[in-house]
Amino acid sequence: MKSLLFGSGVVLSIALLFTILALATPAWIVGSSSSAGLIKAESRGISFDVVKYDAEKVAIAFLVLAMAGLLPASILVILAARVEGKDKLAKIGGVLAVVSALFLVIAMGAYTGLRIDVVDLSSIINWGYSYALGWAAFCLALLAGLFAIFAS
Repeated sequence: MKSLLFGSGVVLSIALLFTILALATPAWIVGSSSSAGLIKAESRGISFDVVKYDAEKVAIAFLVLAMAGLLPASILVILAARVEGKDKLAKIGGVLAVVSALFLVIAMGAYTGLRIDVVDLSSIINWGYSYALGWAAFCLALLAGLFAIFAS
């Protein structure tokens, strides 16, 4: 069980890394010669700040909340795996991870709903790797959080 807890903590750390990368990289929406992230955009090799509309503001806010929960969650779960008799820490970390996963799904869902008119899957404008990292972070945080809750 301790190895499952440690693995859950490592997966939570990976989810945190994916969330940071999703926020920081400029590829939420990509076109043939340009891409736009939440903070920066690039067009033909030139980088500039993104004008932040509601979609970007909501996504940034909930991604930051998710990061604020994933950091202590991963620390608590790894600590519970290494120290005997600290099963409560794993449960607290798991609950924090599940709450962070909810923040992630709110961020991703809100951005998707507010930007779906920009992305046309049959054209040259599509979802980018930063967007995919956000969804991957959600899946990892949810699964690792549930494992941490039920493994302790």
